[in-house]
Amino acid sequence: MKKSFKLFLVALCAVFACLAFTGCPSPTTTPEPSTPVTPEPPVTYIGSKTPTETKAVGDIVFTDGSASPYTEELTDEQKSAAIAVIFYVGDENDTLGAKTLGVGLITERSNHRGLQWCLSDAVAYNSWDYAKNMDDGKANTDEIAGLSDYGDGTKYPAFKFCRDYTAKGFTTNWYLPAYNELKMLYASLTEVGNALNVLDIENPYSAVCPFFFSSTRKYTANKYRNIAIYFYFADEEYLQFQTCQKDEYKYVCAIHTF
Repeated sequence: MKKSFKLFLVALCAVFACLAFTGCPSPTTTPEPSTPVTPEPPVTYIGSKTPTETKAVGDIVFTDGSASPYTEELTDEQKSAAIAVIFYVGDENDTLGAKTLGVGLITERSNHRGLQWCLSDAVAYNSWDYAKNMDDGKANTDEIAGLSDYGDGTKYPAFKFCRDYTAKGFTTNWYLPAYNELKMLYASLTEVGNALNVLDIENPYSAVCPFFFSSTRKYTANKYRNIAIYFYFADEEYLQFQTCQKDEYKYVCAIHTF
């Protein structure tokens, strides 16, 4: 009897030793089921460049902020999502500073007359105090929009067109370019024209008499206070800087920072 009890104790100790030291699974332990991890779907964009990638002159910008070079073949869906063409990419040492500018795909040239800079009874018509900036059309546009008689913009048709310009994904902050911004657009006309051709859009800058208002007014003597600067998209540089009365009609384009 004592011998049998001793054998029982020895066997019981062997079981506990197996459980404690040899990794034998506990008969009461059930492993926790693992939770499957679903991978996040990759982010896709309309264009081949993401919205944060550096853009280049001639790139076509889409509604989600992405872009593609005009040299890439575009689908019909991409063409319908296009909103602008990049015409300037600069750093702090360049003419317009560190910014990226694109021109909207719609211009105002109804009946080949365009729009007036402002009406003859507008506050800014007989004043040289406003819209003096040659490089920053956004500053000029904001200044005009802040005038007491701006209201719904009726007295400032060119500025109204640009401030009201809208594109899916970019519904605000379009503006009438300053003179030097139009000059940069002219410098990139080959790339811009090629991009417009890819998009099957008529190039308004190669039209007959392509006169485009800048947001910059004439800045010299008192007798020129009702004069604004427009840009003539011609080959001869001396013809590009032109002036006219603010209530005359010229074409208008809207630009945006990207």
